[in-house]
Amino acid sequence: MKRIGATVAKNAFANVMRGGATAVVALTLPHFLTRSLSHDRFAAWSLLLQMSAYMTYLDFGVQTAVARFLAGYMERGDEQHRDRLVSTALALLSMAAVLAIFLIVVVLWQLPNLFQGIPSDLMPEFRLAASIIGASVVLVLPLSAFSGVLLGLHRNEYVALAVGGSRLLGATGVLLMVRHTHSLVLLSACIASATVLGSLSQIVMVRRLLPTLTVSLSGVRASTAMELGGYCVGLTVWTVGMLLISGLDVAIVGHVDFKAVGYYSIAAALVTLFAGAHTAICIAFMTPLAALHAAGEVDRIRGVIINATRLTTFVNVLAVTVTFLGGKFLLQQWVGEPYATQALPIVEILILAHAVRLTMNPFASALIATDLQRHGIAQGGVEGVINLICSIIGAYWIGPLGVALGTLIGAVCGLAWTCLLTVRRTSEVSSGRRLFISEGILRPFLCTLPLVIFTAVMHDRALTLNTIALLGLSALASYLLMHRFGRLFPRSLQFGKPFLQPR
Repeated sequence: MKRIGATVAKNAFANVMRGGATAVVALTLPHFLTRSLSHDRFAAWSLLLQMSAYMTYLDFGVQTAVARFLAGYMERGDEQHRDRLVSTALALLSMAAVLAIFLIVVVLWQLPNLFQGIPSDLMPEFRLAASIIGASVVLVLPLSAFSGVLLGLHRNEYVALAVGGSRLLGATGVLLMVRHTHSLVLLSACIASATVLGSLSQIVMVRRLLPTLTVSLSGVRASTAMELGGYCVGLTVWTVGMLLISGLDVAIVGHVDFKAVGYYSIAAALVTLFAGAHTAICIAFMTPLAALHAAGEVDRIRGVIINATRLTTFVNVLAVTVTFLGGKFLLQQWVGEPYATQALPIVEILILAHAVRLTMNPFASALIATDLQRHGIAQGGVEGVINLICSIIGAYWIGPLGVALGTLIGAVCGLAWTCLLTVRRTSEVSSGRRLFISEGILRPFLCTLPLVIFTAVMHDRALTLNTIALLGLSALASYLLMHRFGRLFPRSLQFGKPFLQPR
C-alpha cells in the first residue's frame, strides 16, 4: 500500500463521522431525557443502553479479525480465501448469537437481584424493554461480519453511514416518542429497530462492492475457524479487559446505589464520547498497517506508532485541560442541575483515567494489525482485574466516585505495563522502550507543561479576565514549545536535543 497517508486520513475521517453521529446521539438524548423522564426512569434507561452495549462484546473480535485478514487477501487478490473467511466468520457469529440468547434469558431472570434499587412498579416494564434491546442484538450480531468486510476493503465511510445513520434514526424516534409517552418499551423499540436496519443496509453495500463474494455453508472451513480463533484469543482477552475497565462501571453503581446511576451515566457518556472519537481514529490505522505488515515495511510501521502516540499524548492533555477548566459550565448547559454538580467530580476522574489509558491506543492498534495482539493479553488482563477490584471496593467505600477512582488506578497500571513490558516484547514493530516513552509520551507532555501547571493551579477556581489572559499565555507557550521541540506539527524546527533521537 503506497498511499497509506491518504487511506488512513479517509478512514479516520469516516470513523470520526461515525463517532460524530454517536456523539450527537449521546449529547442530544440526555439533554432532553433528563428533563422529560423521572430520575428513576432515566436511570433505568441508562442501564438499558449499558446492557445492550454488553452484548456487543460477544463478537469476540471476529469483526476486527475479518477486517484484518480480508485486507491481506484483497492485497494478494485471493478470492477463495476471502469467501471462506466471510462464510466462516458468519457461522462463528451465529454461534455467538445463540450464546447471547442464553445470557439474555439469565439476565432477565435475575434482574431483581442484579439491580435491587429499581422500583417494583418499574421492573416489569424494564424487563420487557431489555428483552426488545436484547432481541435486536441477537439479530445484529451475525451481521457484524459484513462490517468487518467493509472495513477490510478500506470502506470505513460505508460503515459510518450505516451505523451512524441508524443511531441518528433511532435517536430521532426516541425524541419524537418521548413527547407523547415515557414508556421504556416504546423508546427501546425505536433504538432496536433502527439498529437492525443499519446492519441490514451493510449487506446491501457489501453486495454492491463485492458482487462475486460467495457466502455459503460449504465455504465454512475448520482451518479458517481455527485461524480466526487463534487471532481472536488475544482480542477476546482485550475485550474482556475493556469490559472490566469501563463497561461494568454503570452496572456496579446500579447494583450498589441505583439512585446514582443517572449521575454516573452522564459522566460516563461524556467521557465515552472522547474515548470513542479517539479509538475511531486509531482504528483507521489498522487495515493500512496490516497491508504494510504484509509488504514487510516494518520501519514505516514503527514511524507511524511513534508519531501517532505523540499526537495522542498531546490531544489527551488538551482534553484534560478543557474538562478541568470548563467541565462544570459544559455540564450545566448540557443536563442542568442537579446532574451537573453530582457528575462533575466523576467526569474529572474519568477523563484523567482515559487520558492515561488512551495513550496506548495507537500501539494497541498496531499490535492488532500485525497479529501481535497476544502480547497485549497480560496487560489487558492485569488492567481489567485491577480496575474491577478497585472499582468494587471503591463503590462500597465511597460510592460512585470510588468506581471512577478504580478506573484511574487500573489505567495507570496498564500504561506502566505497556511501557515497561509489552513494548520490549514486541520488537517486530516497536522502536524500543526508551524511544516509545521519551518520544511518544514525555516529549509532548513536557511541551504542554505550561498549560498543565495553569490547569492544576486554577482547578476549582472561577476564571476572571486576568486568569483568562494567563490561560492564553500558557496555551501560547505550550504551542511554541510543541512547535519547536514537539515534532508534532509539519515542518517544525527539529531541535530538542535533550530527547533521544529516533532511529
